[in-house]
Parts: sequence; structure tokens; C-alpha cells
Amino acid sequence: MKKMKKSDKVQNLKKITNALVEEALEKIRSGRQNSLRSKEQYFRTAEYFLSETKEYIDAACETLKIEKYDASLALSRWILEASMNLWWVSTDSSQSEQRIADLAGEALRCEAILLDGLAERWPNDASVYRNTAREAKKMRKNLNARKLTSLDTRMKSIKPLQRANCPDIYVLYRMCCAAAHPSLKIWERYRKVGTTIVSMKPKDKTNTAHWMVAASVLYLVATAYCLTKLGNKNYLEKWWSDKIVPLL
Repeated sequence: MKKMKKSDKVQNLKKITNALVEEALEKIRSGRQNSLRSKEQYFRTAEYFLSETKEYIDAACETLKIEKYDASLALSRWILEASMNLWWVSTDSSQSEQRIADLAGEALRCEAILLDGLAERWPNDASVYRNTAREAKKMRKNLNARKLTSLDTRMKSIKPLQRANCPDIYVLYRMCCAAAHPSLKIWERYRKVGTTIVSMKPKDKTNTAHWMVAASVLYLVATAYCLTKLGNKNYLEKWWSDKIVPLL
């Protein structure tokens, strides 16, 4: 069998992962229409994260094409963080509604910070930005949102989500964080040869970056299904073994 070119693998990975997200979106949108009114926000929350993640899938795959593997891992981190937020919401049904409010409250807090920053940067439009920032702060207060604790703290308080052939979701997230931070890894890049310091080629992260795109999407869809009580665990495991493993 002819070996698949690296660019073709990435293109297939992008197509397959996006297709899984689209399939999940279709199920969740359909389920939302038939859900109880009290559960509708669970479907909206899952739908929102799935919709937003497509931008990150595409960007992660584009960076893979040009062999920017740390950048791809950093983009996968967003998908994994969204997955952990969905898992955190779904693990305690008595707290789910409040936890969704907490996530929305944190988003509004960040939005207000952004708008206040824009007001500083563009003083001619400052009044518009500051007024919108005040609205965001007011909305947050009306939600009765609690201050969101760190992701590390929240993950320690709930049971881990395990998938077939995948480590714990938080472990993957930490791997992506290590790639995202501008760490000073001088010892990896420079070696002394005789009396001369020479620059070394960075470690090859090709397989890790490819694997992480697929794994992060698997976790996101799995947690979206956990929150909405949809989907099928065996189907997701088959998706991984049939569609993803041949590309890795």
C-alpha cells in the first residue's frame, strides 16, 4: 500500500474530526428541541463549545501542515479546556445549573476586562467600550455567578473521565500547557561540541501533535454527550479505532 503523504494525513484528520463535531452538533440541536425547558441550557452549553471548537480544529491542522507542532498543541489546549468545563458541569447534577452560570459569569468577567482594555487603547471610543463593559458586569451579577476556581482545583474535585486508549483528560491538558508556555529550554537547543556551542534541531513532536488534535476532539464530543445524555460510548471508541488510528 502506498504510504500516505503527511499533508494528506493532516487533511484527512481535519475532515474526520470536523465531521464528528458536526454529527454531534446535529444530535444535540435535535435533542434540544425535544428536551425539557429546565434542561435546555445544558444543550445550549454543549452546542456552544462544539460550534466554537471548529475554528481551533482548523487552526491546529493548518499549523500541522507547516510543521509548527507546539503551536498546534497550544490550540488543542482550548479544546481540552472546553471538554473539562463540560465534564465539570455534568459530574454533579445538583450543581450543573449553577456551574453553567459560573462559566457564563467567568466569560462575562473576561469580556469586561477586554472591553476596559479596548477603552484604554482607543480613547476616542472609550465611552462605548466602558458602557458595554458595565453591561457585562451587570449581567454577571444577575446570574449570581460564583468566582470560578482554578481548573486544577475543579479537576481534583471530580472523578476523571477515561476514554479507550487515552490518558486522563487533565494529563493531556497539562501536556498542551507545556507546549504553550514560552519555556526557556536552552539545554534542549544548544550543545557544546569541543569548544563550540552548536544549535540542535528541536525534538520531533509530529506524532504527539497529530494525536492530540484527534484526542481533544474525542474528549469534547464525549463530554458534550455526557452533559446532554446523548451519544454512544462504543461508537466513539469505534470512531477512534477505525478513523483515527490509521492516521497516526
